[in-house]
Amino acid sequence: MTSIYTKLTPAHRTIAGHTRLWLAPDHILLLISSRFAEDYKRFAFSDIQSIVVTELPSRLVPQIIMILAALAWMSLWFAVDIPFFKRTFLVTGALALLWSIIDIARGQRCRCFLRTRVSTELLAPVSRMNIARNFLRTVRPLIETVQGVLPSQSFDIIETPPTPWEPAPPEIVSSPGYVPEVLFTLFLINAVLIWASVQFPKIPEIPGILMSSLFAELLLIVVAMFRRKGNDSRIIIYVVMVVCLIGFAFDTVTMSRELFGWYMQVLDKAKSSDKSATFIKLFSSSSQRTTIAYTWRAAAGVLGLAAAFYERRKP
Repeated sequence: MTSIYTKLTPAHRTIAGHTRLWLAPDHILLLISSRFAEDYKRFAFSDIQSIVVTELPSRLVPQIIMILAALAWMSLWFAVDIPFFKRTFLVTGALALLWSIIDIARGQRCRCFLRTRVSTELLAPVSRMNIARNFLRTVRPLIETVQGVLPSQSFDIIETPPTPWEPAPPEIVSSPGYVPEVLFTLFLINAVLIWASVQFPKIPEIPGILMSSLFAELLLIVVAMFRRKGNDSRIIIYVVMVVCLIGFAFDTVTMSRELFGWYMQVLDKAKSSDKSATFIKLFSSSSQRTTIAYTWRAAAGVLGLAAAFYERRKP
C-alpha cells in the first residue's frame, strides 16, 4: 500500500526521542516520538493562519571555544605514555571536534512556529535557516492553493499637519563592562603565582590557589566573549583573548604532564609503603614551558590592560 506522506524535514533528534514533519496532500503531519510512544499532530492547509520563523543568536564564539578545547584535549595525547589514555584523549577529542564542525556546517539556527485559530505549535524539526527556507518553499504554494493568495493592500495617504520641531532625546550609551580588565589583572596575578610555585615548591597552598585561578581565567574569557555582543565595541582586547586561548591550551598540556607524573609518583610511594609527603606541582622548575607560561601571561596582562584603557578612552 502506497503511503500518502512524504518526508518534509529531516528528523530532529534529542535524548528523549525525535520529531519530524511529513507532508500529505491536504495537511502537514508532525510526528513526535519518545522512543516508547508516538504522537501525531495534523495541521490542515485551510486552518494554518501563519508560519513564523525567527533567527536565533549566533553561537560562533562558543563553537570556536569548543574547537580550541577539543584540540587542547587531543593534545593531551603527547602528555601520557599509556596507550589506553592516548587513544581515549584522541578519540574523545576527535568526536568533540567533529560535533563542533558539523554544528557550524548546518548553518544558522532558528525557531519556527505554526499558528492556527486554536493553537501555536513549535516545529522543532525546522531548527536551521536552510531547513526553514526549503520548508516554506514547499508548503507555501500548497497553502495558497487552498486559501488563495493574500491580496496586496493599498492604503490612502493621510496628510497630517506639521508638528513643531523638537530636539531628539539624547542617545543612551551603555558603558562596556569591566570583565576584560578583571581578566587581564588575573593574568598578571597568575604569572606571579606560577613564578612563586616554582620558587617555593614546598608551600602546598600555592598550587591549590593557582589551580582555581587558572580555571577562573578560562571562565572569564567565556563570559567576556558572551557579553561582548552589542555591549562592547572594543576589538584589540578580544583579539588578545583569542590569542590567550592558544597559550592556555599549551599550558593545559604542561600541567597534565606534571599532574600525571605526580600521580605516578604517589602510586610508586604507596607500593613501597613510603609515607613521605609528595608535593603537587603544576609547573616544573626546569622546564622552558614554565617560563613560557608566566611570560605570556605577564605580556597579555600588560598589553590587555593598556589596550582596554586606550579603547575605553578613545572617542
